[in-house]
Amino acid sequence: MTSKVLRFGGATLGGFFVLALGFYLVLINSPGLQDRLVERGIAARLSQGPTDLGGDAIDVVFCGTASPMGQGAAQSCVAVLAGDRFFLVDTGARSADMATQLGLPMGRLDGVLLTHFHSDHIAALGEMHLASWVRGRPQKLDVYGGPGVAQVVDGFNLAYGLDYGYRTAHHTEAIVPSKTAGLVAKTIKGDSVIYNADGLKITAVTVNHPPIEPAYGYRFDYQGRSILISGDTTKDGNLIAAAKGVDVLIHEVLQDDLVKATSKGLRANGQDNLAQLLSDTLDYHTTPIEAAEAANEAGAQLLVFYHYAPVPQNGLLRRIFMRGVDSVRPEGVLAASDGTRISLKGNSRSLEVTP
Repeated sequence: MTSKVLRFGGATLGGFFVLALGFYLVLINSPGLQDRLVERGIAARLSQGPTDLGGDAIDVVFCGTASPMGQGAAQSCVAVLAGDRFFLVDTGARSADMATQLGLPMGRLDGVLLTHFHSDHIAALGEMHLASWVRGRPQKLDVYGGPGVAQVVDGFNLAYGLDYGYRTAHHTEAIVPSKTAGLVAKTIKGDSVIYNADGLKITAVTVNHPPIEPAYGYRFDYQGRSILISGDTTKDGNLIAAAKGVDVLIHEVLQDDLVKATSKGLRANGQDNLAQLLSDTLDYHTTPIEAAEAANEAGAQLLVFYHYAPVPQNGLLRRIFMRGVDSVRPEGVLAASDGTRISLKGNSRSLEVTP
């Protein structure tokens, strides 16, 4: 009797499963249900972006932490929001996609600060222009950089000029007005304050990245809080002096052991040209230990690594990247990744990190 009940129960359960599967297949193939699922997914995705950036704080969001050595991350891009102002430092490859994926308020973008003109720092400039233009940026996009920035800007405007016209013609002046299309070059001359309004001061700082001269880092000061973004550089006295007392020093890093090992492997594989290119990078970047020394000398509260050369894509490589750092700086070190957010509330010592 018991076995019959069990068999009957099993048959009932199996039948219910078949019925449920059939019902699911009918529903999932229903255009109406498909449309509702897509609408819910879109709504959920659009609601994920941060809504509290800036205000009475400096907010830093990493929209690119890679160098050309490695994959899995966007290339150099740091978003800085303070009050109502929003600037990007560099626009490396894939960074425009990352910025929109992170939900950054692209329509608020006030300007782009280029540290220098290597391709991994400018590649997505046209895409950043488009992403902010179609989201309602109210003016042409200012692009700051050293001598040569006008050539870079003219080149992008020429390359994208037809696109500007096509989009306005198709979507109308009301949606993408021609008066706000295009980039405007702002040439920086030496160490200088390049922006000072609405309580925000941005200072350009010359750094050492030969043969590029000058290359720049940028310091942001707002409501008693401060950050400095190094750009590409060796350990540099001028940068350390400019970073004195800074809350957050964001510094590029090259792990020399990994670069040497990669170069050796390329030579063994017959790729001598690439091997030499990698070896050549050793003399114009900063090792993690040197960056830690720089942060100590500047008295920075927090040191943040970015622009990894090469990109540490697993736990072993991340451990190698941090090799020896704790002996120089036992605490106050953060390895950023794409999407990392740092928030510094004004007129306080508060420092919040969202990995």
